[in-house]
Amino acid sequence: MVKQTSAPRRGSRGISRLATSDRLDTVQSASWELSAIGECLAAIGRDMELAPSDQKTPAGGTGNALNWLAAEINRRCVLIDEALA
Repeated sequence: MVKQTSAPRRGSRGISRLATSDRLDTVQSASWELSAIGECLAAIGRDMELAPSDQKTPAGGTGNALNWLAAEINRRCVLIDEALA
């Protein structure tokens, strides 16, 4: 069996994937900002779902879509945060 040496993994563009503390901080900050965007989308979606039905165009479908998008963003943020822990 051939012994494999450990080398830094590289991304598809040849960028090193070393987890330095400044990179981890950047990823954590981006995750928090993305989570905040998800919360804003969820609030807009809830408002649209609860809007009166006498509007010119029904906004419930858009509200549902925004809520789904917010949930997906938050799900991915949780995965990022777990990977960083």
